[in-house]
Amino acid sequence: MTAARVLASAILVAGLGLARAGPAQEGVHVVAQGETLWQIAAALTGNPHRWPELYRANRDQIKDPSLLYPGQRLAIPDLASPDGGGGEGPSGSGDRSGD
Repeated sequence: MTAARVLASAILVAGLGLARAGPAQEGVHVVAQGETLWQIAAALTGNPHRWPELYRANRDQIKDPSLLYPGQRLAIPDLASPDGGGGEGPSGSGDRSGD
């Protein structure tokens, strides 16, 4: 394996191994090729269903949440709380008063 491939593999592993780093603090994530909001949320929080929080924090640059581009710099909100406090669904409107 060439040194360039070893370095590329190390960078990829570091980028995909975000879950090992613990809860994310306010910061930036640079999108790697093939990454999705679902994968990034899973790596940062252990819960891929929290992808809407990442989308809401980056609406200024994400027009379609299913399309991310390599090199795109996403703002990472504080995702330390276990449920994100956003209710259900992308709008965060989990009104269950009628249940």
